[in-house]
Amino acid sequence: MTQREFTLADIANRLNQEYCQNYWQVHKKGQGLPSLFFVTDQQAVPYPEKVISELGQGAAVIFRDYDHPSRAALCAELAKLCQKKNILFLVAGDILLAEKIGAGGVHLPEMMMMQAGDIRRNHPHWMITAACHDINSVKKAARLPIDAALIAPVFPTHSHAETLTAEQKTLGRRGVQDMVKASHLPLYGLGGISSLNGHELIGSGLVGLAAIRGFQIAQEIPPP
Repeated sequence: MTQREFTLADIANRLNQEYCQNYWQVHKKGQGLPSLFFVTDQQAVPYPEKVISELGQGAAVIFRDYDHPSRAALCAELAKLCQKKNILFLVAGDILLAEKIGAGGVHLPEMMMMQAGDIRRNHPHWMITAACHDINSVKKAARLPIDAALIAPVFPTHSHAETLTAEQKTLGRRGVQDMVKASHLPLYGLGGISSLNGHELIGSGLVGLAAIRGFQIAQEIPPP
């Protein structure tokens, strides 16, 4: 199998296995965590239900779509799809909505990280993830009752348009490794990652990957 024949899930699963083998004895974290997150954004991926239908074991979903005009309804619809497939479903940035639809946890934007303590007290079994963009935020997240962090942007991405013309504004493999070394928290790479470049992160210390457009870039999900 060549590098281009690896799917995003293949790469994420390998990272997850590496993390559990190399870091679990040190940090006692990582086992049982998803290897791959699909992060929803209907402007970028108009048919999230199609992506969810193709997700395999070890995958999870973060429902973002902050500006969707029918956010609550879409969230409930996708949550039901995930429940049928026994896929972990997290709601980004809205604790009340997560409670309402019976989510498995929440994903916190960086500015909401300090709410993690209250969330953990009220929902001890939820998975809590957070968005981090530099070493300081990763260190901060590690001091909170947060299970894992999504670090971004790893590669140039339309979600951070400035990176398309200024690659130095991305983390790259070296930046990812620096953040892994700075914290005991399991980290997922996000931003510009697909099956075409994800292999560059093998051995970086990530526990897995997260993607928005990455599934479609690799043409792993055919259009409906």
